[in-house]
Amino acid sequence: MFKKVQISNYKSILDLNMQLGDFTLLIGANGCGKSNILEAITLAAAASTQKLDYEYFANRGMRVVQPKLMFPAFPDVETEEINIKLWKSDESIVQFALHYESEAKPPRWENKSNLTLAPIKIVAKNGKEKITDAEFNFLLYSAIKNFKPSKSTLSISAEDIEKIRKGLVFSIGKSDLNSFLIYSLEETKLRAADNDNRIFPLGRNGEGLFAYLKVLAQREDGKNIIDEIKENLQVLDWFKDMTIPENQLSNEFLINLKDYYMSESIKDFNQKSTNEGFLYLLFYLTLIISDETPSFFAIDNIDSAFNPKMCREVTKHMIQLARKHHKQIIATTHNPAVLDGLNLYEDGIVLNVVRRTIDGDTRVSRVKPKEELNIPLSEAWMKGYIGGLPDNF
Repeated sequence: MFKKVQISNYKSILDLNMQLGDFTLLIGANGCGKSNILEAITLAAAASTQKLDYEYFANRGMRVVQPKLMFPAFPDVETEEINIKLWKSDESIVQFALHYESEAKPPRWENKSNLTLAPIKIVAKNGKEKITDAEFNFLLYSAIKNFKPSKSTLSISAEDIEKIRKGLVFSIGKSDLNSFLIYSLEETKLRAADNDNRIFPLGRNGEGLFAYLKVLAQREDGKNIIDEIKENLQVLDWFKDMTIPENQLSNEFLINLKDYYMSESIKDFNQKSTNEGFLYLLFYLTLIISDETPSFFAIDNIDSAFNPKMCREVTKHMIQLARKHHKQIIATTHNPAVLDGLNLYEDGIVLNVVRRTIDGDTRVSRVKPKEELNIPLSEAWMKGYIGGLPDNF
């Protein structure tokens, strides 16, 4: 779990520090830099996996632009390095210093930071007090081999080496950051009953949802996931049931739905004819409940396709499920109703207002709970009490 991010020299961001929680919501005027914050974290994820290429950027939700446009374009600001640093709950840090090497053949982005790998994770080794040199060397070799760093260096402190020798071993594996991406759903991609998906199990625009549900329905552990998804779909007053047909062909990916208000004789009510809000909710529930999806991700415009009152309830459900399934979410919204699903007195709930200064650079401030406010957060936002609104009209 990440608790803080610092970003320097990325697009409209000169120097930004932002608190992160289990559920972090970003609000602000159009063009204030919310998406730039999400993209910077995506860029860090690319660096952590040694995939600093434009195909990876696009598949993970970044807007692909010329390298020079990824740096600040403010007058009198010159820099050739993008810096991103994240702090985890255990106080470990990952940081990246990114340069565009235009003279390289081919030209490419490179990470110049010496902290290129996920932090070392210390885990107990069956209560053993000591390990032999041979065991130590084998563990070290296995960890490096499994991580497969391309041009990275592995730094281990003397303190960590001593812990390893005393019977605590480290493992370097897939960190929370490695699989970070920005989900931005599109109805046409969601509704498609195919398996055209570049990222397993769920694509960032909604691809692969029904193919993945079909896979889950065929697995013993997957049936529990589907049952939990159906339980949470009850927030929709019309939803009665969802089944995945067992007699589908290999290239068929359909779900059958039951509507409380619809005749039982209707047998072909599926994702092709249901409403957009259901599809969005089904995707989000699958994303959060499954243990095969990223543990750290962003959702751009989380309010899309939902009625204002539904926005509030969906937000509450997502926070509850994220905590249960150990997921960390950053979301953006332009709908005030989403704020009413937050309880700012709860640990791990962070509401950040994104704005641009008089000079144009992006800044963030956290909204703290105020008992004297005594009005819903949605109303406080619309009345201008917490910021995040355009001020030029």
